[in-house]
Amino acid sequence: MPAVSVIVPVFNSEAFLDKCLESLACQTLADLEVICVDDHSTDGSPAILNRRTAGDSRFKVITFADNRGPSAARNAALDAALGEYVGFVDSDDFIAPDFLEKLYQAAVSGDADVAKGTLKNYDPVKGVSYQREIFNLNYRIKEHKAWFFMTYTSAIYRTRMLREHGIRFDERLRFFEDPHFSIRAAFHYNQVAVVDDAVYYYTDNPHSVTRACNDTRPIQDLIAGAQDLMDRMDALPIEGQHYNIVFAFLIDQFAGWFQKYYAPDAVTELAASGFSGIVDRCRDFQACMSTYLFFRKESDRRNLIRQIKKDLHG
Repeated sequence: MPAVSVIVPVFNSEAFLDKCLESLACQTLADLEVICVDDHSTDGSPAILNRRTAGDSRFKVITFADNRGPSAARNAALDAALGEYVGFVDSDDFIAPDFLEKLYQAAVSGDADVAKGTLKNYDPVKGVSYQREIFNLNYRIKEHKAWFFMTYTSAIYRTRMLREHGIRFDERLRFFEDPHFSIRAAFHYNQVAVVDDAVYYYTDNPHSVTRACNDTRPIQDLIAGAQDLMDRMDALPIEGQHYNIVFAFLIDQFAGWFQKYYAPDAVTELAASGFSGIVDRCRDFQACMSTYLFFRKESDRRNLIRQIKKDLHG
């Protein structure tokens, strides 16, 4: 059994794929399995996969005959994974050489179901990285695991835990599937070990699917995903601070759409409807909104610091 299986969904990412695969091939963790899923790429990605993985027994390639989306690709690899833990690296991102070793050592030593590192933003044009502070919630995650609601690629998860609770990616969602997975996982794992110096580099790719937000599909997926999470919190049940933190995050996701001045009116109206639907389901509105306002104030402050640093350093 490999220590860690790494899942890499690939779709038309030839500009970034070689750097991604190189970072995986050079990991200091020797006991490694890498499962790449080619989601019917039409560019040079298949050729890069073949060249990069040839002769390296750690790498496996699954090829789709049609385009099914990143969630289906990740799920196919989850089914095939043999590792004690499983991690995820997007094909336009890369990781530090000791990323997996540090996370695995922390997970094993602490008997943790999850070990989480740090995400840094990488500018491929300038070739530089900087701390993406608005998403660096590690200090909060140390206080409560519910704060781990996004950047799931910066972590590894115990494979047995995911399978026991049926935690997979919702293939109905083309957007919001990432936090949907992160939040569902946090409902079930025992604890998360935080490793601040294990670094995942997120590439600032302007062509990423997450940037395609000028139609109603993203907000439709947000509504569907948020309502599903509310259903799950009611059924488990998830209570107290954990409930409040998840609710605050969901509200923040809807509120973000009200600030997108370029979004069509239909998108804004749909976001308002989704916002109202979530608020109507809140068990303790005052407690939940207090958590949200605290989260929003802190995020705004950290976002301002991030922008100042970016301006100073170019």
